[in-house]
Amino acid sequence: MKKSPLTLNPQRARDVAFILREKLKGEGIFGKKKLPDDMAEKLLKKLDEDAFLLFVTLTVSLDYMRDAEKLWESSLKTLQDEEVNWIFSPNKVAKKGKEKLKEAMSKYKLAIRKDKDTSIWFRLSETLLKEFGGSVSNLFDKYNYDVEKIFRVMKERREEFPSLSGDKIFPHWIRSLKEKKGFSFKNLRKLPIPVDVHVARATFTTGCITGSYKAKGITGTIRKKVIEVWEKGLEGTEITPIEMFRPLWLLSKYGCHYRKNGERPKLNECPVKDFCVDGKVVITSKKVEVET
Repeated sequence: MKKSPLTLNPQRARDVAFILREKLKGEGIFGKKKLPDDMAEKLLKKLDEDAFLLFVTLTVSLDYMRDAEKLWESSLKTLQDEEVNWIFSPNKVAKKGKEKLKEAMSKYKLAIRKDKDTSIWFRLSETLLKEFGGSVSNLFDKYNYDVEKIFRVMKERREEFPSLSGDKIFPHWIRSLKEKKGFSFKNLRKLPIPVDVHVARATFTTGCITGSYKAKGITGTIRKKVIEVWEKGLEGTEITPIEMFRPLWLLSKYGCHYRKNGERPKLNECPVKDFCVDGKVVITSKKVEVET
């Protein structure tokens, strides 16, 4: 495992941010605008607010180290099936118990890591029921929609808020709800950008971070550097770090993802092609190799 100093280039990050934001407002990044969690938008008119918030909250809690599109597809299928959609009710989850929950979450492969995923879902449902009457709205009301305070409380009580309290999942969750429901959350700027493979990859391919680094997957160092460069780059602007998740994810998914062996087949179509760096950038869930 080779590590050497990485250089942060916040001004570059700022320039990239403004270009991507404008492109996203127009035709999109590589013509794309949607994220996997946008599948939930079709439920906005079908579910009441509490049901919608529970659907997004519980599904997001499982959005770690797995195919996000398959996760949301599985969650939607589960919701649409009257035999198993009780899992989105904390009250029913508590009554039926963990074993019945595991069985229900397995029907459409919502629980990939059966024991772990079921435990996360069960514990969150239990906490929401006991502390907030099974309502996410009640949670937000209690803390006056102050996401900095909610994040701090969840971190202090990680066992009661498994996964949702994580540095990636929490801001990812708040971003998703902000974009879909337009909540007036307070202290959004205090939240770090959610760092996944796509965000990390796009940050390095655009030269927002340069240098040499090799590791077995996305390390704490990588996460910290990516969070820091977007925090510094967006300081003093109206753009919050979590807003950059969508454009960076799309940039990587439909552009940087195809970068291989020095070839960049999507370069000419890329909205930030002038920032694309030479060198090696290989970032997956199992490997990070950067030489730029």
